[in-house]
Amino acid sequence: MTEKIYCGVEGGASFSKLILVNSLGDVICQLEGPSSNHLLVGLEECQKRIADMIERAKEEANLSNDTVLESLCLCMSGCEEEEANREFERNFMRKHPQMMKKCIVASDTLGPLYAATPNGGVVLIAGTGSNSLLVNPDGTTGRCGGWGHLLGDEASAMWISLKAVKTVFDSEDNLVLCPYDISKVKELMLQHFKVNDKFGILEHCYANFNKTSFAGLCAKLAEAARTEKDPLCCHIFYEAGKVLGAMVVALKPKVHKELLESDNGLPIVCVGSVFKSWDLLEKGFIDGIKNHYNKCTLMTLNCSAAIGAAYLG
Repeated sequence: MTEKIYCGVEGGASFSKLILVNSLGDVICQLEGPSSNHLLVGLEECQKRIADMIERAKEEANLSNDTVLESLCLCMSGCEEEEANREFERNFMRKHPQMMKKCIVASDTLGPLYAATPNGGVVLIAGTGSNSLLVNPDGTTGRCGGWGHLLGDEASAMWISLKAVKTVFDSEDNLVLCPYDISKVKELMLQHFKVNDKFGILEHCYANFNKTSFAGLCAKLAEAARTEKDPLCCHIFYEAGKVLGAMVVALKPKVHKELLESDNGLPIVCVGSVFKSWDLLEKGFIDGIKNHYNKCTLMTLNCSAAIGAAYLG
């Protein structure tokens, strides 16, 4: 009898993770690949990258090329609209009819939630972009965010980086004076973009904009906040934490009583590289959420969210 193989993909704006799981729940392969956000790389390229990752995973797991996956579940950033997700599924199945028996496309928020707390809760994503999703025990949902860097991405690495850059521009233009010294942030900004002055940054904002590259400034700001206690860097991360708390508060009207009254309160799964700077976010998050929830439990995954995607499939 042929072993059933399930595939889960966690697709982000910066990178993707894929996992193959057998019918016993054993992980037989896991690997990383490039971004699979179709809004950033285009639908054709996105689907090509996924197919390439699947073929590479089969090879690494010593599976034959003609192995048909029992299911493929793609939990990816940029996949928030249901009809668009159904069209993505149909399109991918048409291109690769022998690759899997069924294909499921869903938001990148679902993978982490099903990996950590399949009975429901909130997933809070703050990576290159940001998003939040509530899933109640009965399957009803609520969401806040996930609108991309032009309309949202609050508290994401992109948002933090842009807020830092904008603060320097506004302060030096005498438009919005910053109450903190901007010199360290300006130094890091010029170093990160490898330019000599602010005019050089314009190319990275427009003609050669790359979201992942721009968001990379965030790590340098975190380092300056942590090791040098730079006041402006610390303030920006405080504000990011406060916004993350506000996103959870925004979901409260839709949270079922069962989740609020559980022993550990509302479960919140925190996902994304920004949470590596929790020490810088914590005070702002608490200020943003206090007086709204009696109890909540924050948790991070010790495995890839692709596990949750495979479970969902």
